[in-house]
Amino acid sequence: MVAELAEVHLPASLADGDLCKDMCAVIAITLRRFAADGEKSANAWDKRAYHSKADQLRRDIAWALPAARIAEALAYSPRQFSAADLQRLRAALPPDLDAELGARPRFKDVQALRGAAAAARQTLLKRH
Repeated sequence: MVAELAEVHLPASLADGDLCKDMCAVIAITLRRFAADGEKSANAWDKRAYHSKADQLRRDIAWALPAARIAEALAYSPRQFSAADLQRLRAALPPDLDAELGARPRFKDVQALRGAAAAARQTLLKRH
C-alpha cells in the first residue's frame, strides 16, 4: 500500500497538494502500525528466547518509524506539497519496497483518501 501510494499515486497527484498530504497521512498511519506490529512480533520472539531472530526483525523494520515521521511532517506542513517532498519521502523508504507493487492496484480511486490528514490530526489532538 505504501509503495503504491509513493510510487504511483503521489507522483500522479503532485498538482493536488491537499490530496498528496492526505496520502502522506495514510502512509504515516500505515507505517506506524507496521512498526508497532513488527515490535509486537519481535517481543514475542524475545519471550521464546529467539533473540537473534527478534533483533533481525527489528533491523528489518528500523526504517518504518523514521519514514512515518517524514510522512507525518509532510502531511501536516502548512506549505504546498512538492516534488522535492516526494523525493524526501521516497528516500526514507527501502529501495526494494517498489518490488511489492503488484499488477492489481489496492486503490481504485485515491480520492477516497481525501480528508485523511485532517482526520488524523484531529485524532492526534484528542490524544494530547
